[in-house]
Amino acid sequence: MSPTHEDHEDLAEQVIYYCLRLLDPAAFAAIVDKAYKNANGGEAQFYQYLKQNNRIQSEFHVTLIHVHDRAKSPEIWQHYKASYKEALRRDNTGSRTPSLGPGDAIPECFVWDERIMAVAVREIKGKDGPLPCANAHPHVTIGTANDSIHAFESNGLLERWRKGDNSKGMIQSMPFPPRDSFRASVEANLPE
Repeated sequence: MSPTHEDHEDLAEQVIYYCLRLLDPAAFAAIVDKAYKNANGGEAQFYQYLKQNNRIQSEFHVTLIHVHDRAKSPEIWQHYKASYKEALRRDNTGSRTPSLGPGDAIPECFVWDERIMAVAVREIKGKDGPLPCANAHPHVTIGTANDSIHAFESNGLLERWRKGDNSKGMIQSMPFPPRDSFRASVEANLPE
């Protein structure tokens, strides 16, 4: 049975965030791994810790807007909410999270401290140009040192890095290997 208009409204109210999900997480992880194999010992130490302790994520995305930011950026939230409901109407597979459209993420550099590692993203694009983004520091979280550290803490890390603020600990960075972009899909994220 096909979802109704009310079902679409219901689902749209459950969205936690809208994101640009990388389509080939294994290829992304392989490029990250290769970059750190070629890095010096100091640069590679935290990455090796993440890898050895199974702390690297299996899926990668750039958060475009989180439910907590919808009051601050209502036009962006409404843009993705309308796109999501349209994607639900178009989709005939019954998926609760159909693609809202294609996109690309263009990486800039790796940024990390002793708690979290992320890739700062220079540009996020959709089929019609730049994607609206409420996140001041678009990024892909690679991993966290332990379960008590949440992926969203990458936002604070990247803000401190951009400001040159090492007051909460040393922040390191390393250029991302030259690459045009990673293919991705704009998607809604619902509670599991």
